[in-house]
Amino acid sequence: MGAHDALTASLVQRAGFNLAWVGSFEASTYRQLPDINLITSTEMAETVRAVRSGCDLPVFVDADNGYGSDETAVRALDMFAAAGADAVCIEDNAFPKRNSLYATQDRKLEHSEAFAERLSRLMGRKTGLKIIARTEALTAGLGPDEAVRRLEAYIGAGADAVFVQCNGRCADQLPEVVTRVAGKAPLVLAPTSLPETSADEFFDLGANAVVYANVVSRATVRGVTRMLTTLGRSRRLDHITDELSELDEIFDLTGAHEWNPR
Repeated sequence: MGAHDALTASLVQRAGFNLAWVGSFEASTYRQLPDINLITSTEMAETVRAVRSGCDLPVFVDADNGYGSDETAVRALDMFAAAGADAVCIEDNAFPKRNSLYATQDRKLEHSEAFAERLSRLMGRKTGLKIIARTEALTAGLGPDEAVRRLEAYIGAGADAVFVQCNGRCADQLPEVVTRVAGKAPLVLAPTSLPETSADEFFDLGANAVVYANVVSRATVRGVTRMLTTLGRSRRLDHITDELSELDEIFDLTGAHEWNPR
């Protein structure tokens, strides 16, 4: 489940999810920025550190495309390791990336050979982090064959796991790619564009991890907007009681009782 600070990480753990995903979409949204390589590796490391402080779960961090070069990718890897991440996902979108869910047809990818070399360099860094190699071949309109070819090349470069992304224009191609790659390396998915497909169905196809990457930010925007609208109209707190947590729940989440014993 996606998380972008200590509080959301704590809520993710309490809800029973078993890994926290620090995605560039949510980290950018939290700063009211679009997800187009504007957020820096330093800001992402700060977010990882906050998420790590809020939970004991494995923390997977979205490193976009490595922030522009092999050198910036290596520096990001080192910072994420120091911040407490367990795995880093890096994608073959060319710099500057555009979020795969944006309605754009113009999507350029790194040459697979150059990206495989970047992966090899990261794998040789010995940070202890797992490296997840992500391809955007489907979202770039290159089709399942190219997606599978790239994933196999990245596995050959030593990636610990692979990740194939899709959007609404290519969602029907995802199951084929998952089936063809399953068993060759651990496979991670973030199936935002296939909301009707359960995680168990993806596991049956051969996926090893399913990430709900952006739902916390989206739920926050929807829920807070609804509450503010109601309160703005009524000017009465009793009209939004059902939208608010109990204060004791906040006290519990923040450890207030430990600091202020009764």
